[in-house]
Amino acid sequence: MNESLFSEGVTLMLLGMGFVFVFLMFLVVMIHLQTKLTALLPESQHNQETQKKNKPAGKITPANSDGGQLIAVLTAAVHQHRKALRGES
Repeated sequence: MNESLFSEGVTLMLLGMGFVFVFLMFLVVMIHLQTKLTALLPESQHNQETQKKNKPAGKITPANSDGGQLIAVLTAAVHQHRKALRGES
C-alpha cells in the first residue's frame, strides 16, 4: 500500500510539473508572437505626438543666480534649528 501511494504521489508531481512547464512555454511563445505582431503595426499618431512633447528641458537656472546669499540663509536656518533643539536661546 505504501508503494502505490508513493508512486501515485510521484505521478501527480510529474503531471503537475509537466503542466506548469507546458503552460510557461505557451506564455513564452505567445509573448514572442505578440512582439512580432506589434513590430509589424505602424506607430500610432498619439505615440509620435507624445514623443515630440517629451523632449528634455534645457538647463534650469534660478531667477536669482546669487547662490552665496541662499547658502548663507540656509546655513543660518539650520544653525538656528539645531540651537532650538538643544534648548539654547
